[in-house]
Amino acid sequence: MTNQTLAPPQQDTPDLPEEKSRGSVLEILEKVGTVAVPIAIAVYALLYIGFESVYDTFGVTPDQAGISQATIFGHLISTLVLLLLALLPVLGLAIGIGWLVNGITRGGAARALRWAREKPWLAAAVGAALSGVAYWGLLGVLGITGTPVVITVAVIGVFCLLVPFRLLRARPTGRAAMRVLTGSLVGMGLGFVLVGWMTQAAEDVHDNGMGSLVLELTGFQNQWAEVSDGDGKAVSKDDRWLVLGQDGGSYVFYDCGRTETVVRPIEATILTKIELDPDFSDSEPCGYAVK
Repeated sequence: MTNQTLAPPQQDTPDLPEEKSRGSVLEILEKVGTVAVPIAIAVYALLYIGFESVYDTFGVTPDQAGISQATIFGHLISTLVLLLLALLPVLGLAIGIGWLVNGITRGGAARALRWAREKPWLAAAVGAALSGVAYWGLLGVLGITGTPVVITVAVIGVFCLLVPFRLLRARPTGRAAMRVLTGSLVGMGLGFVLVGWMTQAAEDVHDNGMGSLVLELTGFQNQWAEVSDGDGKAVSKDDRWLVLGQDGGSYVFYDCGRTETVVRPIEATILTKIELDPDFSDSEPCGYAVK
């Protein structure tokens, strides 16, 4: 008989604290990504609509003014960076207040939050309420004013989205889908609000030439110049025109005095007295008649 040495039974090795923390961080990043990415995509899509609305105010399209998809993408990145810098202190303040409240209640706030997340109907109601922001922003773009936010969110959220979101909460994949859908609708709502601000700011430039912080942050250049032909003869008659852009060998201008859009070939056009975001408060509307 041969002696056989039995191997000791394998025991499960407990997870190390580093592995637990790494797993929790990855889980948090995954959840944040499922919300942040749809918001960014929705804002990007609505930002292009906003640019179309801005240039439509002057009777042209972004393509006719030389604004390509790559240019709009660059504007989006800069806009998102500025929004992140603006919202980061607010987020940090909210986290600090939550930490303080949780400390005062001796962990009661954290337990209440965990309890709320485990209630499917309550979680679905929160997601439906956040999704109602998209339709509230859409009503603002369509010019349907006077509708209270609470009524809009209640009608859309409770009667249209609450039950579908509750059904999605039944499975893990459904919960992830609800986060993506909620993030997309929230991004659309923010995008529609941005479109409304951009359109209103473009109308102000159209009427009196005054730029705004909204257009500046989204990349619209409120640039004015006096225009002459190739021989140096003034075309704008000592007035400044808004330079909308250039495309296909042509400049695109907006003559605020005559309220019309002008297209001129680049080789037969000379720009002088170029100024970005001029102050027209002490001159006539639109900044024309500037000697």
